[in-house]
Amino acid sequence: MLDDLIDGLRKIALWVLSASFIGLGFWAYPTIKDHLNATQQTNIANPKPTIAVNQVTALIKAAEPQRPDPKSWAIDMLDVLKQHGLAQSKENVCSIIAVVDQESGFVANPAVPNLGKLSEKAVINKLNQIPILGGQAEKFLNTFPDPKQSFMARIRSARTERDLDLAYRDLITELSKRYKFDFLIKNSLARNLIEGQNEIDTIGSMQVAVSFAVQYEREQRQGKALSLEEIYQVRDKLYTRKGGLFYGTLLLLGYETGYDRKIYRFADFNAGRYASRNAAFQALISELTAQKLMLDGDLLIYSSSGTITNTLSQTENALRLLNLKYSLNLTDKKIRSDLMLEKSQNFKDTQTYKLVRELYQKQTKHKPVYAIIPTITLNSEKTSRILTTERFAINVNQRYQTCMKR
Repeated sequence: MLDDLIDGLRKIALWVLSASFIGLGFWAYPTIKDHLNATQQTNIANPKPTIAVNQVTALIKAAEPQRPDPKSWAIDMLDVLKQHGLAQSKENVCSIIAVVDQESGFVANPAVPNLGKLSEKAVINKLNQIPILGGQAEKFLNTFPDPKQSFMARIRSARTERDLDLAYRDLITELSKRYKFDFLIKNSLARNLIEGQNEIDTIGSMQVAVSFAVQYEREQRQGKALSLEEIYQVRDKLYTRKGGLFYGTLLLLGYETGYDRKIYRFADFNAGRYASRNAAFQALISELTAQKLMLDGDLLIYSSSGTITNTLSQTENALRLLNLKYSLNLTDKKIRSDLMLEKSQNFKDTQTYKLVRELYQKQTKHKPVYAIIPTITLNSEKTSRILTTERFAINVNQRYQTCMKR
């Protein structure tokens, strides 16, 4: 009977790979929206150390007294700052410490309470959404590739994100071998589909988006796409102490912001680079048009792979209305091209950005704010608490301020 079931599911397995069922829904982590130029950094020529290893070690011990080996964390922290050409200053060190402490408590691959049960429930719920096939697929996954070490058994016993990640990766590998889909693994479209459906998308001690790290590595290769195996290598690096710090420090500190308060940078770490600046821009548009907009810092609509879609966002629609109402003489094409720079520092130099701010000051007689904390509610089954970007930024900023006073 099992053989009959497997034979019957051979076509299902192909459909699984081609119709995005392969994600299997571990659960949705808050994803950092990092549609950005990953390598835009604050470059400092030969920065001189301004804080010693023993001082960083003391700051880490003060933040997490019970964690072992704070000196190794301190050494790696200073090293990644040097690698990225960033100042080895107390300000930068305390920024990193605050995020690491908030996200993982200085654990490279943190465990999540009740992870196995939560993940099994999420997988079953997602399978049940597939008419007819859901029940059969669940039975299949309880025996594939081996009844004692099945995919579902691994999900139930998972303690960390890496456990789930490896279970998913191994499932794809075993399916490709069993049903001769190896050629799909090497296909760029299938590679993007497989990686895009892996819902373990933020990893390590700083919970960095995998897409950010992959984009960075792609740019180091002059734009050459990574193979699936190379993407897995990036994932594995993120699970290490130094790897998590390497990509997390770049995401947090490797770009100019223009912010006058550190809390906005922390909000960006959670919501995406320049989200705080963009949320303030949305607030100006909202007030000028009397339209309620989501102040999330995303001015355009993006696909799951991070590419800009043709769908008009609320913000873009409101901008078009504003353009007509106040005769700003912007074309729709110009508005769109300017908004496409929203994830870079250059957006503030666009005609659209400048005209809106000038109009706001003229109409209200008030200076427009440059940044506000985005209004975003985060979905996560890791906790029953309500998570928001604001709460994240406030918590990290409190840790940062405490660190700076030590």
